[in-house]
Amino acid sequence: MKQGRISQTALKVALGLITLSIKDDWAQRLPPGVVELSERLLLASGSPGYGPRMMRASRQPWMIRVYQIQDRMVPGQWEGFGHRKIFVQQQVESAIKEGARQVLVLGAGFDTLCLRLAPQHGDVNFFEIDHPATSAAKAKGVAVVGQPDNMTLIAADLGERTLSNVLSDDARWDVSQRSVVVAEGLFLYLSDEEVRGLLTETAKNTPPGSRIIFSHKLPDELKLLHVMLRLVAEPFKSAVRSEDLPEYIEGTGWAVISDVDTDPAHGIERYGVAERF
Repeated sequence: MKQGRISQTALKVALGLITLSIKDDWAQRLPPGVVELSERLLLASGSPGYGPRMMRASRQPWMIRVYQIQDRMVPGQWEGFGHRKIFVQQQVESAIKEGARQVLVLGAGFDTLCLRLAPQHGDVNFFEIDHPATSAAKAKGVAVVGQPDNMTLIAADLGERTLSNVLSDDARWDVSQRSVVVAEGLFLYLSDEEVRGLLTETAKNTPPGSRIIFSHKLPDELKLLHVMLRLVAEPFKSAVRSEDLPEYIEGTGWAVISDVDTDPAHGIERYGVAERF
């Protein structure tokens, strides 16, 4: 992502969910409120090109065809956004039910998870960390829709600062509290070394029993795709097979507890859950 520029991927995911909601039965399948809140955030953020006209266009049936054409380049990724949202919310709610008292979303973009769940769980503290440019745009939207008292937005470039330093600057983060960390759609934009480094950092700041929920890209041979992404968007940098995850994260302080993900509906990604030991 270019310095000082709002993440185009974050904008694309939020807009894609709006269009997805008019396809088939997706409006009923997506987490309650995610579409309406995503639209309000985009409008209030003032992100160039994401005004009322774009919101109206995103709900037109012809826009479905546009995303289906895009899926030829990144197979299954559009509906994969919806599957990811469902999976992550289910896993976060499960972790809270089992005792997590902090939720940390890394690279939050315009995700609405914390905004939607924080009012429902007053005894849980919710945190988001994102690159300053994207975080600033998100903050504008949050100021309009209303920020829950137990939700904290943190603007930080984790490529420049460690997660430990960022969290230590915020007195509200408690390293002794069981937590659930979300890295949705993030690891594929980090190198393998950066992924393992971030996992190690999250382990340092969470106690045993905490969980991390993540998605990861599958290996492929689509070299043309990678070249195009470098030109028009954030490029993919890492990939790992679901069955190789235990070895991939070995030594980071986490152990995979989810089953091997073989669901082709997830597109080029697969989902995983690991627990802090």
